Amino acid sequence: MQKCMTMGPVAALRFVVGATFFLYGAANAQPVTLGNAVVVIGKACAQHAQADCVPLSRGAAIAQGDTVETGVDGYVYITTVDHGFISVRPDSSLTFERYEYDPAEPQKTVIKLSLHKGVVREISGTGAQAARDHYRMNTPVAALGVRGTDFTVFTDANVTRADVRSGGIVMTPLGAGCAATGTGPCEGPTAAQLFAGQPNAVLQVYRGNAHPVVVDSALPSLIPEQAAAALKNEENSARAAIMQPVNPGVAPAELSFPLTVPAAPSGPATTPAPPLAPPGLPPAQPPESQQIFWGRFAPLAAAPSDTTLAALLQQGSDQLGLLTPFAMTRTPQTDMVMPTFGTFTFELQASSAYVMNTATGTATQAQISKPFLSVNFGASTFQTSLSLSANGTNYAVSAQGGVGPDGKLHSNYGSQATVLGGLAGKNATQAGYLFLQSLDGKNTAVGATQWSR
Repeated sequence: MQKCMTMGPVAALRFVVGATFFLYGAANAQPVTLGNAVVVIGKACAQHAQADCVPLSRGAAIAQGDTVETGVDGYVYITTVDHGFISVRPDSSLTFERYEYDPAEPQKTVIKLSLHKGVVREISGTGAQAARDHYRMNTPVAALGVRGTDFTVFTDANVTRADVRSGGIVMTPLGAGCAATGTGPCEGPTAAQLFAGQPNAVLQVYRGNAHPVVVDSALPSLIPEQAAAALKNEENSARAAIMQPVNPGVAPAELSFPLTVPAAPSGPATTPAPPLAPPGLPPAQPPESQQIFWGRFAPLAAAPSDTTLAALLQQGSDQLGLLTPFAMTRTPQTDMVMPTFGTFTFELQASSAYVMNTATGTATQAQISKPFLSVNFGASTFQTSLSLSANGTNYAVSAQGGVGPDGKLHSNYGSQATVLGGLAGKNATQAGYLFLQSLDGKNTAVGATQWSR
């Protein structure tokens, strides 16, 4: 016959206090920090568990279990504890389900991410490289594994596409042979791989496909890296995140084998070579050269006509507009790829403006302040405004209009100012326009502007 054990009052009190402490501690345990948001632009927030999505700011900690969400103009750059880098681009949602990293034993790292929608670029940290069999990124339709990699992924509810800058990835459709609940990559007959060095190559899978396929995309909108363009400071942020050497990735034949590091040779000490740039990142690119030009084809006030403008017009440049006495041109944009969504703000780089008296024909040079230009690439629209000061009077100039498929800007019918101009640069990082606006019935503003982002 079993005996029924009882506790005295002191033991019972100890049990209640211990149980209460255990439950309170478990409920209030601090989430594990996996990295920090080093750049936050536009609308972005982080949600943990069932709490509200809290707006992110620069330096904010990102914890295991957090979901980072961005608006149509939002960018978040995250540096991870294992010296990795993640860029969450506009209109995206990424959950850090698990990010368990021990620098003393990086081979035991476990990383599981879920990209619900949008575009994410990731550069593998030391943990992901040391434990590639314990890394997984899920999308609504596929599971991805990495091979010491710099890659970009786009997904929505029906299709996932990925391209690779360095290393390689493996992609497998979610289904009976690859459950979303799993960890690590799914490999086997339904998996496909993609490695760097294949320009415009995209690994793609649609919901219901038996396996992904590699496609050579001639359409920039299908390339994840170009579907939501990177900001020009992304490479610098990525370089700063990776402060220690990382593996540049592995060749296809090495996928099944762990990487080994040869022992340092014995012998006299030698002067160390200067540190190399982090592998997996392309060398820093110089700023793009100026591609939009303007000038005066007739004298104005004390300013003579611009003799270089006629030469530009005769060299086959692309004419953006003529608003007497200004003209604007750009070099032919044979490789410009504009973002497909997101709103970008430009900064004024150079300008010239005059206020002209329509009765006397005299012109006075004007000073520009409070410059503003934004382009909504998703809606193919722009908005701009300037404040002009001349003859002791301030004038407001503003315009709105459309962006053509060739990147040209044109004000719409209801705009206060007439605007003619265009975008330029590989990712539409330059802009310029001419403007003309009637100010008060007897004065007109005319000028030229150049911008960049």
